[in-house]
Amino acid sequence: MRRLIPRFVALAVALVLLTSAPAHAQTAGEQVTAIDVVLTVGDDGSLLIEETIAYDFGANARRGIFRDVPTRQTYDDRHDRRYPMTVLEVSSETAPDQHEVITEGPTTRVRIGDPDRTITGQHTYRLVYRIEGALNAFDDHDELYWNIVGGRWDVPIARVTARVSLPDTVTQVACFAGPTGSTLPCETATSADDTATFSHAALSPGDSTTVVVGLPKGAVPEPAPILDERFSIDRAFARTTGTVTNAFALLGLVVAGLGVLAWRVGRDRRAASGAVDAAFAPTNGPLLEERVPLFGGRDVPVMFEPPDGLRPGQLGTLIDERANPLDVTATIVDLAVRGYLRIEEIPKEGWFGKPDWKLHKLREEEGLVEYERILFGSLFSGGHVVLLSDLKDKFAKKLDKVQDALYADARKRKWFAGDPQKTRTKWALLGVFLAFDGVALTVAAAIWTEWAIVPLPLVLGGLLLIALSNVMPRRTAGGTAVLLRTLGFKRFIDESEKDRARFAEQQHLFTEYLPYAVVFGATEKWAKAFAGLDGELPDQSSWYVGTHAFSVVHFNESLDGFTTTTAGTIASTPSSSGTSGFGGGGFSGGGGGGGGGGSW
Repeated sequence: MRRLIPRFVALAVALVLLTSAPAHAQTAGEQVTAIDVVLTVGDDGSLLIEETIAYDFGANARRGIFRDVPTRQTYDDRHDRRYPMTVLEVSSETAPDQHEVITEGPTTRVRIGDPDRTITGQHTYRLVYRIEGALNAFDDHDELYWNIVGGRWDVPIARVTARVSLPDTVTQVACFAGPTGSTLPCETATSADDTATFSHAALSPGDSTTVVVGLPKGAVPEPAPILDERFSIDRAFARTTGTVTNAFALLGLVVAGLGVLAWRVGRDRRAASGAVDAAFAPTNGPLLEERVPLFGGRDVPVMFEPPDGLRPGQLGTLIDERANPLDVTATIVDLAVRGYLRIEEIPKEGWFGKPDWKLHKLREEEGLVEYERILFGSLFSGGHVVLLSDLKDKFAKKLDKVQDALYADARKRKWFAGDPQKTRTKWALLGVFLAFDGVALTVAAAIWTEWAIVPLPLVLGGLLLIALSNVMPRRTAGGTAVLLRTLGFKRFIDESEKDRARFAEQQHLFTEYLPYAVVFGATEKWAKAFAGLDGELPDQSSWYVGTHAFSVVHFNESLDGFTTTTAGTIASTPSSSGTSGFGGGGFSGGGGGGGGGGSW
């Protein structure tokens, strides 16, 4: 065992060394024998750069070389400096010279060689390209501060030579070589008239050679860096006096506009001629109307019967402007009370079982209004008896038709200025469009300006309009009149326990008004009004067959279970499957350009 441990350790060390070898290990035996750079500063301040690179691949089989040139650098805390690069020529007399220019992030790579052919030994490449925006301006001179060789070469470089030609006399020169940050001078840095020459030898992988050349003011147009402002959330949503003021001004306009819209379009109307007309306004014929006030607009006296003999589903739709599953459930109870069907409770089985109900068809649909007829036919489309649980995930489409018929009934009676559901949908879609436009404007402003905070109220306005869409359906004066009487009847149901004594003589009201208590959500209150009258109430078994001997309490609990389960069952649907080089400020690798290269 002890003999195996040293062998295992040796093997592990070898594996670590193999997997963690530095990147330039792949070019072992390779070197750049010479780089010669001719850099010409044009009259317009652009740089024309000609690089001659003698590269020795040794015995390594490679396809060619690549040259990385930095074309974007961080300038300050808000900007990047760009050096637009145009490749003019790539050639080699001894190696394949087809090439590809790839810009990724801050670097532009020129990859030279044939992907289908490898070469060995020494070859010379010539690369010619133009750089814009490289010169720097100072008060007393302009300057080229440029990395002739950048610190990203992963092979040694035997010798570097460079010649810089200006459109005017060279005023001063400097040259630095070595690792990035080095202030050691190059071997030679001289100038004569409009030309500066530099040389240095024996650069290790990662070393740089940086030249600084001064030229008099006016030799070229005033240099200016080419800057791109970096995106910043804080900058894009700048909180300045101008942005905040405009944002609040727009917010005020949006809120005021939505308020006016809700008041003018969505506010209910009522008869303007007096309290009697307000409560009994006709739905046909000319009528002077006014908007219902926000406060104190509804004086609701108690009504002892449903208005105009209207059915529970109709009143439920009028109250909340929605034909919801509870309205349909109350209609089923109403149909049972009126003798069209019978509800039979089936007790649950076991500890974890759930109760169920059977619906028995007792008579045909004569005498029913349209939405009742559609509901009745949909319930018993498969026969005279239906199990409530069998409707689960199957009745939703039929429910839609019943709800559409309830809305059509409300329109026929002219209770609303338009279809409530379509009205809500229209304004909700307008809210979505407004919010989407606000988001688009905010994104655009964030990308190109500092005013992204200003369009945000449009997004908020769109969301508010979506919420306001629920109050945009408008009742007519006739609809408001019926609503007032409906609320009066609801008040009677809600307050019925106060008049318990009078129900001893009107036991029939328990059953007759029970469907209305369902739609008003007041079955418990209605049941309490008849507590103690169990033996005096009419027999309920003709329309509801429970599992216990009749009592108001047990019956109310059973009916609540039926209405809750029915509302969920008929609406259920199947689940789906399925980011300056001078004056001591210069150093090696500190200028523009540079980069590096290697083989591939």
